[in-house]
Amino acid sequence: MAELHTGYRPDSIAIIGAGNEIDGALQKRLQRAGFRVQLLTADALDQLRPGSIVINVSACAGGQQMAGAVRVCELLAQKKCSYLLHLSSYQVFPGGTRKRYDEDEVPAPISDAGRRWLACEEALAGHENLTILRFGWMVDRNDDALLGRILRGLVARQPIALDEESRGSPVTVMDMVRVTVAVAQQLASGAPASGIYHYGAADSCTAMEFAREVVERAQSFYDEDFSPELSALPDADGHSVVLACGKLRDVFGIQQRSWRQGLTRQVELWLERLEAGASR
Repeated sequence: MAELHTGYRPDSIAIIGAGNEIDGALQKRLQRAGFRVQLLTADALDQLRPGSIVINVSACAGGQQMAGAVRVCELLAQKKCSYLLHLSSYQVFPGGTRKRYDEDEVPAPISDAGRRWLACEEALAGHENLTILRFGWMVDRNDDALLGRILRGLVARQPIALDEESRGSPVTVMDMVRVTVAVAQQLASGAPASGIYHYGAADSCTAMEFAREVVERAQSFYDEDFSPELSALPDADGHSVVLACGKLRDVFGIQQRSWRQGLTRQVELWLERLEAGASR
């Protein structure tokens, strides 16, 4: 059933896309919520409708696209819009033995990707209506993402070595979209227009725990029994990054969900993709 609303001010949203599955999922859910949606590429920022809410997803492209995402942020910082909602990452933190990272923790990335994520945030820092949403690690269809690496190894009958020390807060694409749209709806209804917020799964896990769950879901799609060889990485650094999400709940009323919700569908999509590639 459509989630129709007509009282948003503004009712127009521009998505600065990542060029992956997040764009389409976000566009569809925003349209169901009653917004008029523009999906713009980085080189089409001049087409931005005046007064729109802008959701910047460009950094979620990851990999080689991160340098371009920093440039997009530099350009967006000069644009006038009602609200600017930027999607960022847990990777701005170094990780360690502390239990949870809240929004007051000073970012100190130790990876190149983390430094790019932080550069995006810093490029936007001067925008007066900036809201930053930092998410835990993504359960998506990116080739370099953990889910894909696990399933490729599973199907190829190859041993899989994973970190069983570091804990994180996984987020599926659909859960990311749910949270982003909920924040956008409340911004358009008069919620606080600036701030940094964290979101991750209600239950943290290690890569090894995640892999065991993925294997169990994958086995349900095959008649034969998979017995993958899962082993612990000998040099895991134990740099956990679990996000504290109380501020998002207190300000926007958004509750956390388990990363297990929707995982079967993500596994199914990946297996279909691998089978399609094998048949070519």
